[in-house]
Amino acid sequence: MSECTGARVQVRLAHPLYGELVRADLSASRARLLAARLAGAALAAPLRRRDDALRAGIWQLEGGAVTRPDIVGLGARQAIERADLALAERLARAARDAEPGPHADALLAEILEYRGFSEEAAAVLSDVPPPGPERVRWALARSDTLYFGSGDIEAAVEAMDLAGGDLVEGNRAWIFMFDGRCAAVIETARRLLAWESADPQAVLWATASATAAAGFLGRPAEAAFFFERGQALMAAHPGEYPWAVVQHNIGRCLACLALGDLVTAWQVAEEDYREILAGPAPLMGAGSVGFRGLVECAQGRPVTAAQSLCEAVCALENRDAVRLTGVFMAGLGTASTLVGDDAAARTWVERAIWRDNGANRVFAPWIMLADAWSRAAAGELTDAADSARRAASLARDIGLPTVECQAHYDVARLGAAADLTRLEELSVRLGTPLSRAQATAARGLAGLDGDALCAAATGFARLGHDLLAAEAVTAGARAYRRSGLAGKAGMAVERAAWLRDRCEGSVTPLLEQDSTAVLTRREREVAVLAARHSSKQVAERLGLTVATVNNNLARVYAKLGISSRADLSALLDS
Repeated sequence: MSECTGARVQVRLAHPLYGELVRADLSASRARLLAARLAGAALAAPLRRRDDALRAGIWQLEGGAVTRPDIVGLGARQAIERADLALAERLARAARDAEPGPHADALLAEILEYRGFSEEAAAVLSDVPPPGPERVRWALARSDTLYFGSGDIEAAVEAMDLAGGDLVEGNRAWIFMFDGRCAAVIETARRLLAWESADPQAVLWATASATAAAGFLGRPAEAAFFFERGQALMAAHPGEYPWAVVQHNIGRCLACLALGDLVTAWQVAEEDYREILAGPAPLMGAGSVGFRGLVECAQGRPVTAAQSLCEAVCALENRDAVRLTGVFMAGLGTASTLVGDDAAARTWVERAIWRDNGANRVFAPWIMLADAWSRAAAGELTDAADSARRAASLARDIGLPTVECQAHYDVARLGAAADLTRLEELSVRLGTPLSRAQATAARGLAGLDGDALCAAATGFARLGHDLLAAEAVTAGARAYRRSGLAGKAGMAVERAAWLRDRCEGSVTPLLEQDSTAVLTRREREVAVLAARHSSKQVAERLGLTVATVNNNLARVYAKLGISSRADLSALLDS
């Protein structure tokens, strides 16, 4: 196809595949000559469009002569943003060969680290920091390589201390968050926010890290504060820091996950994933779908969670910049446990443990809890409870009270004696809705207190923890039966059935207790609709007569020991 614009003639291919065919027929020398001409033409004009530097870099590389290594380096960064790390590495190596130096070393090391080639990345960087402005870039690349590549936090801190400056401090917060040093992260973030002239990128790294850190410490107001400050800064610099958007959403998702707000956590992870796929930084999309999977697993949706987590693990192959694969594999282990596949659960957990290199200590208790649940799936309940206790101890040593609280409650969920004193202490200290529900449920399990268990279930359900709610109500029904409270037991059994319907067939020790529903399938269907609609509306929805709806409703009232739609609505909302 061609069109004339004044004296210019523009020629376009009717389909991109035609171009591939034309290039395939070119000889190597002809292709190199054309690439060199294209590179020359591109470099002679302003590089205004988004991928101009990438095209110019590729043409220089394919033309056999890198005359502008700076443009090739820019092209490598654009290739990173497009998630093409193999191309990014080729361009970075070409730029380094054409113009060796600390800047080129740092770029290549950064890309190699993204690809998971930590030893090679470390070999590229000098042990001695370069002088001048390149010192900061060296410190950023070396600290990331040392920490995420080998888990050497001391060496990473030493590298950052040799450079200093805003950017290094922001990166320090990012590394410290993954290492579980939450108090230090918050201190660094507040210090950077207090500096009026601080580099925006540094502040964005710090606020994203502090959002997650505050969540792990059980401080929802502080997490919201840091997230909002980061959002305001990004709004003041629209489009300048595309990765910061991703990092802040990851920070917020982690905060909500730690605090137990699964409703918000899932919304953040899902929206972030969709925005990433449509935006300029798809490399981080795997992280978002992986965190979404962890949330889905916590909700009690193991089938959906496994799909998300498998997608994340596959997408992170040779591009796991901050070593997230291990925790996602652990999540797959837990999801496999919930569907009763003990062999798969053990395999995934063992793979997660094998990948541990000392980095990302913040996830270590979660991986240990996955180990506990994989043992439970194999029927090793005593060993499972011991693993959960070790997870609680590890979380306490690192300084993650929200995770410690979760681990203590998991001991109770596994049917063992939990440390109720410590759980109550954490509940009072944290004061979060999740910690209060966990402490209440643990007391209810220990004392066979149906009222406490059903009250805890209400708290769990409001936070999106359908699985925990279903477990608590199931245990509550059992407690009511033992106390001879048949009416309350029947209501609890029905409530458990409604909750279990949302949990994709999840199986846990608490759910394996006798929980035979008292309502028929039709009665339950009528009851759910009747709590919000008139008998006439229910009849129209289900294709029944009004008399049939009322007859079913009367049986529901009799079986549950209630007498009105208001009672039914209260049951569903509790």
